[in-house]
Amino acid sequence: MIRKRHKPIQPETYVVVDKEGRAFVGLKGGYPEYSDDWSEAKPLFIENTEMLLREHGTELIKESEL
Repeated sequence: MIRKRHKPIQPETYVVVDKEGRAFVGLKGGYPEYSDDWSEAKPLFIENTEMLLREHGTELIKESEL
């Protein structure tokens, strides 16, 4: 009998984008900071995006779609 190894499924991560099209890059002084340079984006798990999505105009993009 051959056993198949199952790869652990990695949870999806998301990039938070503000209303001006800038990517979330982290917190500075406790406030969200965004950048036009998407290579600096900080991907987050869905459960870590709730606070950022409270800001008007923010949205999520799956990191796998970038």
